[in-house]
Amino acid sequence: MIRRFHESVSGAGLTLLLLGVLLSSLRLSGAEVSASDAVLDAWLKSTGNLATLEARVVQTRHLKALRQPLVSTGHVWFATPGRFRWELGEPPRSVAVRSGDELLVLSPGLRRAERHRLDQAAEGPVRELLGLLDVGFPRDAAEFRGRFDVLEVRTNATATTLRLRPRSAAARRMMPGVSVDLGVDDWRLLATEMTFADGSRLRSEFSAMVTNGPVDPTRFRTEVPEGWKVEAKGGGL
Repeated sequence: MIRRFHESVSGAGLTLLLLGVLLSSLRLSGAEVSASDAVLDAWLKSTGNLATLEARVVQTRHLKALRQPLVSTGHVWFATPGRFRWELGEPPRSVAVRSGDELLVLSPGLRRAERHRLDQAAEGPVRELLGLLDVGFPRDAAEFRGRFDVLEVRTNATATTLRLRPRSAAARRMMPGVSVDLGVDDWRLLATEMTFADGSRLRSEFSAMVTNGPVDPTRFRTEVPEGWKVEAKGGGL
């Protein structure tokens, strides 16, 4: 299931939102905990008024079987409450759209689509994945802290990096950890990186970002073109 999950997620561009990880037993000292809480509080405060986001994305996928990483360019849109659209490739080779309790994964070259339920009745990897994807756009501090442990905070001249660990055992089986790079002065989302259970990594770097600008609501429509093959799924992949 992990392999099918990894292929589907990375192929559909879902792995863009978001994050990279190192599974670690690192324990923070009291002083480090206070510092990490201060950084986390500042970031969460900065995202409280985020309504929309549009950005270019460069996605780099590192696989153990390949000497050179695979690089794709694309576009991402986000809007509250809980809507996003990822496109990879120009023209798009893979598209992922979330609107409400539905996730639509499109493969234009194959004229194929998958619909996934995301409501409370749905179980499995998709629901866990959505929790991880939301890490780049937190709005509720209590909910965020309920999903992730902060393992480490590092700051250099260009970025503040948060290394996180999902609290959910099911999420950790898919992605042992997550990292988020933020702007030093403005807490702007710069990059996310994900490490999968098989050791592969997926990094997404964002640029030309526009926040709280107008986003065409049709970006989040989940209609499937006529003549496409559609597969309906529950929460599993």
